[in-house]
Amino acid sequence: SSRMFTKEVVGTANALCGGWGNLGGGVTQLVMGSALFPLFKIFFDGDSEMAWRTVCVIPAIIAMASGIIVYRISDDAPKGNYVDMKKHGTMPEVSAAASFRSGALNLNTWVLFVQYACCFGVELTMNNAAALYFKDEF
Repeated sequence: SSRMFTKEVVGTANALCGGWGNLGGGVTQLVMGSALFPLFKIFFDGDSEMAWRTVCVIPAIIAMASGIIVYRISDDAPKGNYVDMKKHGTMPEVSAAASFRSGALNLNTWVLFVQYACCFGVELTMNNAAALYFKDEF
């Protein structure tokens, strides 16, 4: 998300994207287990297995629809789409290797990598605990 926002708001945008992204997995499991599962269980006349399998499709449908909407209505960057910017000379041509090298040699990249690895481990642990809880309860 860093390239999609101006330098004045990029920090806030990254924090919001990271926070909401990590929160999404847990909230999805809570909503699926506490709201959608009981509702779908009623729809399927108490068949728990069919209800749970059907509920698991809902987040995939929402994610696919969100992706299509964002792809259709958003620009690549604050100044416009990359193809148009390259065509008009407002964006220089940079090879993928040079871009990767620049990111890999940046100390900030590695600090953020370590921080994210730590918080993602906690997220996986909590999501696994939630999955086991839902398996035992429902």
